[in-house]
Amino acid sequence: MNYLDLYLRKNNCKRYDVHKKTGVSQQLLSNHTKRSIEKYSGKVLIAIANTLDKTPGDVLNELLALERENPAFEAYNPDELLLGLNEQWDYIVIKGAYGKEIYNIMKGHLSETETLGFELGSNGCITVLVSAIETVMDLFSNSDKTSREIEKKLKLYKLNSMSDDVVFLTLKQLDY
Repeated sequence: MNYLDLYLRKNNCKRYDVHKKTGVSQQLLSNHTKRSIEKYSGKVLIAIANTLDKTPGDVLNELLALERENPAFEAYNPDELLLGLNEQWDYIVIKGAYGKEIYNIMKGHLSETETLGFELGSNGCITVLVSAIETVMDLFSNSDKTSREIEKKLKLYKLNSMSDDVVFLTLKQLDY
């Protein structure tokens, strides 16, 4: 999970701002988005602290608190949702009118039990057939690339709950 970008966003900052103010390379900052907070380098913590006018200790404590909190990724549009799906956040909350659209997509997916039944009943052949059909559908699809990517990545998630304009998704692998 990408706690660095979330932490910076909560402090009205971006990785580019840290790079611009401190000279720390964007590549180094990008590498830290894939690490656990305990493995963040002192150089990055100091750069973030200098950018936000905080001490490195405060930054580390706040990042660790954020990690313990395990927040959900919030998305309001397709681009934000694709970002959360690409980073495989444990929990994704989709708010606004876009939430209803995602709800309809998720309702069209087979449940894990139904999928398992198909796979067992076909001795695994259905998986190959479905993959071929999806590839052909992608070739002739009128939808944009972002929508197709979102639909593919949504298969890793299950619909946890839905209220008026809020959809809550959880990563399926958390159940195992």
